[in-house]
Amino acid sequence: MRTLLVASILLSALPAGSMADGPKVNRAMIEAMQQSLDRKITGLWPQDPAEVLGVSQGTYIHGYGAVFIGEVNLAPAAGTSPFHKTVNADEIRRTHDKKAQRLASLRTAMRAMLTDSARSLDSVPSDEQVAVSLSLFYWTWENREGLPAQIVMHAPRKALLAANADQAPIASEEF
Repeated sequence: MRTLLVASILLSALPAGSMADGPKVNRAMIEAMQQSLDRKITGLWPQDPAEVLGVSQGTYIHGYGAVFIGEVNLAPAAGTSPFHKTVNADEIRRTHDKKAQRLASLRTAMRAMLTDSARSLDSVPSDEQVAVSLSLFYWTWENREGLPAQIVMHAPRKALLAANADQAPIASEEF
């Protein structure tokens, strides 16, 4: 539902005119970045990987830029199953701590994804945005205190090309 709301807001902000006048960002370029996003997230912690839920999605919005969204579970080993029907207080604490600990690495990886996307998507105009949004998965029993539901990072492509991933002026929102 939130994704549809964001998409409708972005689409309503588009300038009038022909889509044929815009840059030629083809589907293959977007798909390559989607796959790269998924690989980077699952490769962050090779011994205990995060779980990408579904596949990341990307699109080019004429006049705005390239947008990539995904969902990730930072602690996939936790949860209930037919063989593990209840979760105790220690498991709740460990799951929260693990997710909190992994947030800094996730943010760093998202910045790298932005700069990689900016370099790869050369047909996106330099004044348009590159955006990466990750929703974080939580079980209903989890302690979500201090943990965001979503992290959104974006910057103009030219700023991403001009700076290293750690120095880029990236707008970041968490909610």
